Amino acid sequence: MINGGKMKKAINFMLLSFLLIFSSTGFVFAQKEHRIYKLSLAEVTNIALKNNLDIQMAKYDAFILETSLDIEKSIFDVILDAKVNYQDDQSKKTSSLYGTETINNDYNAGISKKFSSGTTIELDMDNNRNRTNSSSTNSDLDHNSSLGLSLTQELGKNFFGIRDRGNIDITKINIENSGYTSLEKIETIISAVKKAYWDLVLQIKKVEIQKNIVGQAKRLYDSHQEKLEDGLVELPEAIASEANYKDRINNLTLEENSVKTKENLLKLLLNIKEDNITIKPTDDYHLNIVDQTFVESLKIAFDNRRDYLRAKNTITAKGIALVIEKNSKLPIINLTASLARNGLGDCFEQSIEHIAAENNTNYSIGLTFSLPLENRNAKAKLKKAEYENTKALVMLKLVERKIAIEIMDYVRDCNIYKEFALNSIDIAELQAKKLEEEEKRFNLGRSNTDTLIRYQEDVIHAKQASVLAQYQFYSTLVDLELKKGILLVR
Repeated sequence: MINGGKMKKAINFMLLSFLLIFSSTGFVFAQKEHRIYKLSLAEVTNIALKNNLDIQMAKYDAFILETSLDIEKSIFDVILDAKVNYQDDQSKKTSSLYGTETINNDYNAGISKKFSSGTTIELDMDNNRNRTNSSSTNSDLDHNSSLGLSLTQELGKNFFGIRDRGNIDITKINIENSGYTSLEKIETIISAVKKAYWDLVLQIKKVEIQKNIVGQAKRLYDSHQEKLEDGLVELPEAIASEANYKDRINNLTLEENSVKTKENLLKLLLNIKEDNITIKPTDDYHLNIVDQTFVESLKIAFDNRRDYLRAKNTITAKGIALVIEKNSKLPIINLTASLARNGLGDCFEQSIEHIAAENNTNYSIGLTFSLPLENRNAKAKLKKAEYENTKALVMLKLVERKIAIEIMDYVRDCNIYKEFALNSIDIAELQAKKLEEEEKRFNLGRSNTDTLIRYQEDVIHAKQASVLAQYQFYSTLVDLELKKGILLVR
């Protein structure tokens, strides 16, 4: 029997052999290679347009509504119909002259089409084969074929196709408006992507600031440790520098963790599923951007804002609907005309030939009229259309006012945040200069540890406020571009 020690050695040998075999054949149990993607803001935007799931759904919303145009146009489709019927009549008759059996075969076909002028044309070809043993007929078998053309013209309601064409025009406008709505959704998502990008830039800068301060805190800590051994510094000061150094390390750890959080948010918006990818922004903040002007920005907004274009389209659609409902108050007046020729023969070929050879015509012309006396349905729909048309005009004014106020606010915010960011940069430089001078005084023994730590804290706050102010400017600039409706234009 194998004892416990030998058993363990055997198991370890088997495991070692197993790993050697798999590693030699290329089966290596390791994590995926980590990759770094250096992306500009433009590249991130393009990735979002291709990958973002919300953007894909917004696109399909527009695609789905586009199908309604063909549905509306289907009233002008060519319609082909056919009918085949067989009848074997052996029912009992009231007179022997009628015979005891009649067999009817019908083979009918027709084609019809409605035109945008409100005209419907139908072409029909009917064929009948009749066999009977009735003694009252000249022949027990005959064939009857006829070719007919009919026309119907709407002259009252839907006068010359005004309703049909109007419904198609309204559908086209609705499709265009749906496209504007989808583009608005896409722009909103792109604005979130751009803000997430600049937020990641902000967080990376915060890490850089903390790393710089950690370096300064470490130098102070190392200096105090050396001086403490030589008795050149008091213990409380050495303890203060050590606590300051560890506090800076903690803050750096938190900021680095926030980078991962911001990066994951950007990955979510870009629909990047891989965990072994790190995104490194290549664009940076710069404030050499021309100040925004209200008049120019407002003009751009009115040219590009989808809600404004949609409101204008709605007025057009409501105007068309109003014309349609005015027409709906008219009575139904249809002009009908038909022309048919037939031929008889012993077979189908002969009966069809006689259609052209003989002048056996049957034509008619007529006029139909129908009108509800109260006509309350049409009157109510007309009143509703008038109200909706007026409401659309009021809505356009509201949208214009809303755009003007939003542009005014965001233009002012952009310019203020730019000035604020420039001042914050100057403040951060002054605070860094102040710390530098205080370190010189400290090295000469003219300052103390608490003052130096407090000045380091001032630098941190000033630099963080500086990068935050720059982020606020860029974030507001994205909002302004969104309000102008140009995030997808450039």
